[in-house]
Amino acid sequence: MNKLIANKVWLLLDSLVFGGIETYVLELARGLLSHDVNVEVIFIQRYEQSNQLALQLAKYQIPFFYLSDRYSTNNPFYALIQAVKDEKPSVIHSHGYKASIFSKLLVCVPGCNVRQISTFHAGETPKGRVWFYDTLDRYTSFLSKHRFAVSEKVARKIPYPALVLNNFLNVGDLHLSLGKQIAFIGRLSHEKAPDHFLRLAQASPNLSFHCYGSGPMEKTLKAKKSHNLKLHGHQIEMNIVWPKVGLLVICSRYEGLPMAALEAMARGIPIATVDVGDLPKLVIHGNNGFIVDHYSQLSDIIERWSTMSSQQKESLSQHAKQTIQEHYSSDVMIPTILGFYFT
Repeated sequence: MNKLIANKVWLLLDSLVFGGIETYVLELARGLLSHDVNVEVIFIQRYEQSNQLALQLAKYQIPFFYLSDRYSTNNPFYALIQAVKDEKPSVIHSHGYKASIFSKLLVCVPGCNVRQISTFHAGETPKGRVWFYDTLDRYTSFLSKHRFAVSEKVARKIPYPALVLNNFLNVGDLHLSLGKQIAFIGRLSHEKAPDHFLRLAQASPNLSFHCYGSGPMEKTLKAKKSHNLKLHGHQIEMNIVWPKVGLLVICSRYEGLPMAALEAMARGIPIATVDVGDLPKLVIHGNNGFIVDHYSQLSDIIERWSTMSSQQKESLSQHAKQTIQEHYSSDVMIPTILGFYFT
């Protein structure tokens, strides 16, 4: 029997909305499946809202289940213990603080012999109760067999050694975008700075701006937006959106290496971004995109891009796609991850 098929890998998370972690887990699951790994996605809890990640997993025929459905207990940790004893996975790779804390405590339970690995995604420092769980997650990370971080900034927050692994995509079925929209794609929250995007739209009234996403700042943006900014709200199917986009604008206050940036560039969409997180490692100014020190400087970049010739835009597009294929594709990253899973 193929060793990878014999060794079951669980990707564990608690998912409420489709965001960066969900995109990462989907791409990881697809990449593992393409390398003949016996992979399954485990959701800690089923919520009333439709689970967009579950719909995508079903689309790609990736198995998944909900602990809360399979085990009749109100304690998700006990459900996880029972699931591990029943199914005997070789590896649990957790994403998000709740999944990470539960699966790390699991290795202390007799009879739960599993290799536990955590990927840390969050670069910003949360507040309130989430701050406590985030801190607990980081300071118990010594229990993990391996610790991965999606950016250098995230790795620096972990008090134990962590390996920075590039975010990645499965690029084989992606097509070049021929869109023309200037777009913001992401959660409408303080760290993503959609208010900066609003100001950029106000600074260029002759251009049209498009904002895709929802979040706590949505009402404020609706009240203050200019006539040339269209708020499209939460998107269920991004594959319909990407072909419309010509330039992705990232003006975040805090960032790691956003999956949206990789998804855009893999489709030949250049990004115009501020110098934040690990984006300087991804973007070569004037070659595959644009990078500036302050978001206000993005106005000149956007105006410059809008007046570029089709040949200049095509060059940016080709270099953007090439960057992802050579450094951020699943074909490059999955073999590295498998080395940590099974050796």
